[in-house]
Amino acid sequence: MKNTITLLLLFFSIITTTAQEMQLNDAALEIEILHLINQHRKTLKLNPLEKDVVLQKAAQDQSNYMLKIKRLSHEQTAAAKKHPKNRIQFHGGLDFHTYGENVLYLTVEPKNYAQSDIVLLAQKIYTEWEISPPHYANMISDEYAYASLAFAFDPKSRRLYATTVFGNK
Repeated sequence: MKNTITLLLLFFSIITTTAQEMQLNDAALEIEILHLINQHRKTLKLNPLEKDVVLQKAAQDQSNYMLKIKRLSHEQTAAAKKHPKNRIQFHGGLDFHTYGENVLYLTVEPKNYAQSDIVLLAQKIYTEWEISPPHYANMISDEYAYASLAFAFDPKSRRLYATTVFGNK
């Protein structure tokens, strides 16, 4: 009987661990990635990118959309949000004249992310964009003064969708 109870407890603890939801501080992850981008921009004698609430809303919109369709995309089906420019305008960014967007997804562990985990995840995301020429070009473009990031997580596939929207007014 004692062995049966022990096995049941072990079984339920495995299920609990497997079904654990991801606890990730999106704001901290955004700060870490922007810090890495701005550190690199500084070495190139470029101005740092500043966060912008409208760009953050446009980025969240796109991350949520990719989560919904379960694939990467720079476009949406709704005409009002079709391209990054449309999403920026949809969220009130009528004064932005220059814009760009980076997207990706990574498979991540659904766990409680400590600050040290966030730093490692930020480095991984930054590196993926850095080794991709078009994404890297957005990160180091002197045409942008603002950038914000947003994320969406799919617990079934364990994909973390990430979007950076860049812009200038």
